[in-house]
Amino acid sequence: MMIQGINTLRTQYIRILLFSVAALIIMVSGCSRSQDQIEFEQQAYRTPENYTETTPNGEVVSRDEDDWRIGPMFQGYVEVQVPPFPNPTRGEPVQIELLITGVGTVNGLRAVAFHDVFDERSRRTLYFHDRSPLEFGLLVFNIYPAEFDPANNYSAARDRNDGLHRLFIYDNRWNLITYGDIKLK
Repeated sequence: MMIQGINTLRTQYIRILLFSVAALIIMVSGCSRSQDQIEFEQQAYRTPENYTETTPNGEVVSRDEDDWRIGPMFQGYVEVQVPPFPNPTRGEPVQIELLITGVGTVNGLRAVAFHDVFDERSRRTLYFHDRSPLEFGLLVFNIYPAEFDPANNYSAARDRNDGLHRLFIYDNRWNLITYGDIKLK
């Protein structure tokens, strides 16, 4: 009888230990994914150096490998179907096409730029879509290049930062989905 009680306690102990190890593995893998997202967001705040060049029809002419990557939190849920086009722009609206592939996973969307290189006080939302969650399918929206200037002056925006402006695309919880650069000529 005493041996049976010890075996029962040992079995419970083993179950608790296995559960604890499984929970620890889940937490550690979750932390590394969060760390990946944090690193991705830190990379986004580097000074723009190049851009993905596209034609007025959306064909990619040359690719900047840093542009339009998808953040770890959104991989498998969002794709940049067509990077911003035309890029460079001469003032015409720049179109972006995102494919939402994960139903119920992306809570809204906002495209943001900074008038004063990454000064949080100069943040400006250039596009906002409040549907939460976003529906499966293609989401197409325009960015108006003059809005890279606080007074909506295209010439002033073109003259700032050598005409190279970083666009950040977040969900409505301020998780960075993707980012890239748009060149104003």
